[in-house]
Amino acid sequence: MGSIVRLGALVTSVALAVVLSGGSLVWLLERHRPGSTFGSWTDAMWWALTTVTTVGDGDHTPITPPGRLVGALVMIAGVAIIGAVAAVVALSIARTIAAAEERAIEAEAKTLEQRLESRLNTVEAQLARIEQHLRESRSPRSR
Repeated sequence: MGSIVRLGALVTSVALAVVLSGGSLVWLLERHRPGSTFGSWTDAMWWALTTVTTVGDGDHTPITPPGRLVGALVMIAGVAIIGAVAAVVALSIARTIAAAEERAIEAEAKTLEQRLESRLNTVEAQLARIEQHLRESRSPRSR
């Protein structure tokens, strides 16, 4: 379970870094451009957050080629982050299911072992009776 928490923390850290760095970079690239929709740093942060989450409300869009390049990188990172979140959730579910299946298999193996041991004891008892019977039939007293 600890590794899942660490993966979740890592994905969250990456997402935060992408939002802060992408938003700040777009702000620096776009803030003084005529026609820019980024009136403040918080506008750029909002744009980065909506872009990384693939929501993209359309209120803010980069207009310069470098700003659009940053936008493309933030979009790609957003898709990768969403994939990583899905992978962490899938891993958590898979581990839970695998642990439950392992417990069930171990219980079934123990039951099978007990059944085999019981049958083996029965066979051994029968062999012992047969051996005893053979000894008695071969002994000089039985002749």
